[in-house]
Amino acid sequence: MSFPFRPRVVGWELTLRCNMRCLHCGSSAGAPRPGELSEAEGLGLISQLVDLGAEVLTLSGGEPLLHPSWGKYARKLVDSGVSTYMITNALLLEENIPKVLDSGLRRIGVSIDGMEVAHDRIRNHPGSFACALRAALAAKKAGLSVGAVTHVSKANAKDLEAMHRAFSDAGLDYWQVQITFKQGRMKEHEDFSLDPSELPGLSLFVHEKQRAKGGLKVVAGDNLGYYCSPPIRDKEWKGCFAGRHLAGIDADGSVKGCLSLPREFVEGNVRKEPLRKIWEDPQRFKFNRYFSPDMLEGSCKGCPKAKPCRAGCAVTAYSATGSRFNNPYCVFGVLRGRKNP
Repeated sequence: MSFPFRPRVVGWELTLRCNMRCLHCGSSAGAPRPGELSEAEGLGLISQLVDLGAEVLTLSGGEPLLHPSWGKYARKLVDSGVSTYMITNALLLEENIPKVLDSGLRRIGVSIDGMEVAHDRIRNHPGSFACALRAALAAKKAGLSVGAVTHVSKANAKDLEAMHRAFSDAGLDYWQVQITFKQGRMKEHEDFSLDPSELPGLSLFVHEKQRAKGGLKVVAGDNLGYYCSPPIRDKEWKGCFAGRHLAGIDADGSVKGCLSLPREFVEGNVRKEPLRKIWEDPQRFKFNRYFSPDMLEGSCKGCPKAKPCRAGCAVTAYSATGSRFNNPYCVFGVLRGRKNP
């Protein structure tokens, strides 16, 4: 019998090095992670991922464009049939567009977290909004599919309408909207965090923009929503895929169920063991591979959506409450609580 889980979707932190010091950064990026993989190790990792059946991979960081081998990695992934994307803060994107095209990458996500004042404040980098938008437009002109990726917090929520207009006017292809995790540097700025009571309004905004006329596709991130009415997903939420069909690889070769999970969730390292051995060990990734409703705690306990949902996004739950199985950031739960106080 074949193993029931495979890492179809992968997030790979090429380096923790970053040319920004964003206030909301969940991984506190800046300096390189100690012991980052060499180019040879990175190429070997790609071979292992392809062998395990990876279908979609996002090159991330830190800032992936600071890694000297990103182009070579992208080329190997694309040539191996893996749909490969990159998330970048765009400070270096415009000058790298020819290299992006040569690498085979065809889709780029640009992190934009507000209009100019809010974005530059959150990103802790004056002029970064103008740079990101200019680079996104240049990438679009070069024929790339380009979208914006936004972490919503109290620091930028008031900008959402203006952002939708700006991204639509710029001709971006998509806009991914998610909420900010309470981890990394965000722990120093918890006053930015949304209250769960604000989620229904945010979800309604996403729903309305998804149905607005125009070319901008608005996508709900995996930590937003859950059984919303009106809906913000084409298909019903089927639970967090971390460690099931989703994997994260840190820059030092550490393997997690999701790249956004903190280091407490490391299950092994490709320097010490083959990736297949780590992935197919039934004793690992237990936090998300094995579930029964009696595991639920706090705001999730007794929920009628327990089995399909499994407490939503593992990262959001853990960063908010310290428990994988207690997630107050759930629209269904908030609305249900209002109806049944």
